[in-house]
Amino acid sequence: MVFVNVILPVYLIIAISYVLAKFKKLDPFQFSVLSIYILTPALIIRSFDIYGSVLLKSVHLVVIHSLILTVIMYFLSLALAELTKLSKRSKYIFILLSFLPNTGNIGIPVCEYYLGSNGSSFATFILVVTSILSQTYGVYLIMKSKSNDTEVMESIKKIGTNILALPLLYVTAFGFLMSLLNLKLPNYIKDPVYGLGYTAIILGLVQLGLVLGKVNFGLVNFKFVFFVNILKLIVSPFLSGIIAYALGFRGTELKVFILQYGMPSALYCSILANFFNSSPRTVAVSVFASTLLSMLTLYGIIELLNLLAL
Repeated sequence: MVFVNVILPVYLIIAISYVLAKFKKLDPFQFSVLSIYILTPALIIRSFDIYGSVLLKSVHLVVIHSLILTVIMYFLSLALAELTKLSKRSKYIFILLSFLPNTGNIGIPVCEYYLGSNGSSFATFILVVTSILSQTYGVYLIMKSKSNDTEVMESIKKIGTNILALPLLYVTAFGFLMSLLNLKLPNYIKDPVYGLGYTAIILGLVQLGLVLGKVNFGLVNFKFVFFVNILKLIVSPFLSGIIAYALGFRGTELKVFILQYGMPSALYCSILANFFNSSPRTVAVSVFASTLLSMLTLYGIIELLNLLAL
């Protein structure tokens, strides 16, 4: 019943939103302000309130895991891009799509349905790490696909300033402070914060469906899309599991690492490609295909995790 209980609810919400986008003129990015400044901060605080003691003990290992996996996936995707003789622009976009996972829109809901609040709480911390990677490493790759090194560094400096203007880092720091001082939210704050946090999970799925509903299909390199998804949906979760196991993670945390890095290509890839006008159609189609295929691969991963009793 894994498909019905875990996978179907997630993709049903995406599908309904996708159909709605075909009939109504809705701007999915209007939800971004609400998500960035209210809902995601609430989700982060909820996660620290539930799972703060575990996060506190393993924060350095989570960062080490992400750095190791980022380096390995970079060289793997770079080698495959060279073998398939991709152009400079396509090469860096290929690397971007092959690594950055949708740990927010799909990752947290899947972990919530499969592993409960502990799973989604640990998944939220991985979301924080991948969000920082998306807004630094992701921007670097998309700029590298079309700019010289000087322009790339100037863009990175601007992005660094923008990151400091967002609540993500400050809310995370507050969450760690809560855990260090062993503070718990009083009920009159806890209830609305938890409610807003859960809303972030559902709204993320709605936003993804609305964005996918606007994808303009046309001539794209389907070999490019195929290899992106092999790396993203099969190789990445396999490597993530090995690294997490080697770092000592077991049980719920190990499953979350495998699932989060087995998510489809991040929606943020499409946002970056549109913003910098770097092959937006190819990126959008790749994200769309990755999202569809992940319905099957995530089902397979969860069944395998259950079979192995990890």
